[in-house]
Amino acid sequence: MTLRDRGYNILRSTSSISDANPTWIPDYVDVTRFFELDSEEIAKISGPLVGKHFLLIDDALANNTNEELIGEVFIHDEIID
Repeated sequence: MTLRDRGYNILRSTSSISDANPTWIPDYVDVTRFFELDSEEIAKISGPLVGKHFLLIDDALANNTNEELIGEVFIHDEIID
């Protein structure tokens, strides 16, 4: 909720999906444009998509318990668990 309140709406990661403690980087994207097949938003933040995954913050909050939301989020030199 803190990330959403700060204006972020997506988390991106290069950690393995099965990683016990994945690292996330918060970002803001226009979600409608982000999900278009030929999206400039994806190209801006991702480069090759191999090994990268994304998590919509609102979707994660609505469909997961606090225990299911794992990992560390890096914001510059600040960490939010």
